Amino acid sequence: MKNKARNRKPTRPRDEVNNKEVFNQEERKPHGSPSLELIIFRTVFAAFVVGFAVYGLYMFNIAKTSDGSNTDDVLNKRSEEEIFVELDSDTEDSEDKAPINVSQHKEETTDTNKNIKEDKNNSETKKIETKIQSSLNTDPETLTSSAEKQNTPKSRTPKSKQPQSLPKDVKNFKSEAEKFKPKYLKKMSPKKIFVDGRRLPPVELLAQKPNNSSVRVYLYDEFLSEQECDGLMKAHDSHVNESSKISPLVCFDTIETLRKHLKAARKKVKVTPADFVPGTFCVNETFSRQLSYWLKSNWSYSTAFYPGESRFSKIFEYRVKEATQLLPENGGKFQITSYPKGIGYKTHTDCVEDNADERDRMATVLVYLQNVEDGGETKFPELGIWVKPRKGRALVWNNMNEDGKCEAMSIHNAAKVNKGHKYILQRWYYYKNFYSLGKRPPEPDIPARAPGTPRVNCDEYEKGSCRWYDEWNYEHIVEYRNQRINLK
Repeated sequence: MKNKARNRKPTRPRDEVNNKEVFNQEERKPHGSPSLELIIFRTVFAAFVVGFAVYGLYMFNIAKTSDGSNTDDVLNKRSEEEIFVELDSDTEDSEDKAPINVSQHKEETTDTNKNIKEDKNNSETKKIETKIQSSLNTDPETLTSSAEKQNTPKSRTPKSKQPQSLPKDVKNFKSEAEKFKPKYLKKMSPKKIFVDGRRLPPVELLAQKPNNSSVRVYLYDEFLSEQECDGLMKAHDSHVNESSKISPLVCFDTIETLRKHLKAARKKVKVTPADFVPGTFCVNETFSRQLSYWLKSNWSYSTAFYPGESRFSKIFEYRVKEATQLLPENGGKFQITSYPKGIGYKTHTDCVEDNADERDRMATVLVYLQNVEDGGETKFPELGIWVKPRKGRALVWNNMNEDGKCEAMSIHNAAKVNKGHKYILQRWYYYKNFYSLGKRPPEPDIPARAPGTPRVNCDEYEKGSCRWYDEWNYEHIVEYRNQRINLK
């Protein structure tokens, strides 16, 4: 034991060893290096600063959307404001936009509770819309709706697309309509204008037959540029193709018109009022699909957009005002109509003869969007005037005299297209305007139909034709027409 103790190395106190090792480590550290405690403090401080910045951005975003809208709402609103082709753009993307109602392109939610809530809201909205429509005195032709068709493509429209939001308080809305002061548009005064370096003088087409009517017909060549015409046609075709994926419902002004169409198609089918959707002049979905096949979709196609729904609408109405003195506030919707080969429109007047209501179409502005190889002329048989379609050419005439009476001599027709394809842009201007004129109203809820379903309307057989529409008005509703036409 003594030997072991003699050979054992003396030990140093633990504290002395540790202090020396720490001292030696501190001596080995490079000069100026931060201590461990300083590094930890800096890391924690940096994390705090980053967290505070993220929280600040979050609160800033919440403040921006404090009105209840979210990012998707903002983007949807922005897209709805551009529901029609911007014709002053050189890009192809802008020309692809159609006059459509963008809301139908929104994704459907899978949340059952949300669907129930939306159905309830829609039901309440329809009740309000019904009260509003009954409280307004409006022309049937203006009670139409796209996209747009708005949905979109009902669109649309273009949308293409979205009815203007209605005030929640029906009484206030009615009050606004009652305070509206109408303007009268009794005449037009065509004059020469200059557009993008083009000189546009009006050329009066003199009647070739003696008459004492006030109807005057004027022509403007190159009223629209090639780019404007091409953009409108492309938007129209895009919207028609999209909307045509759903079979249209077919409506008739009377049951006799339906029978005459069946006779012309050599179909011996007995029809009764039971074939019509209750409360409407439209046949049911199954019969409509069968009629489309029998009639070989023998109709023209019409899409609509409204003032303010595109930049072009402002450009066009200003150009018309400068050239003709027709007031924009007396103008209705804008319609693009295409006529395939073999299609025309029978002789008719744009105003209603012997009509005491002054809210009628005083003047018509029609622009041809492309040349037609053969046929498609606009003819005024009582005046001996006819006009051949030419790209960009505008035709302007008055349908009523200064006293607000419909002129029978304004009767006209669209000759059948024998070769090629005819496109026109058309807008009507009213003798006396009214509150809802030029506003996109809500669509009626009958007949029941899938979103975006187009309609085909067949007018009086001898004087009208069948036309496909991307929107619905109220003329097909029996109650709206106040029993003026009875199904027999």
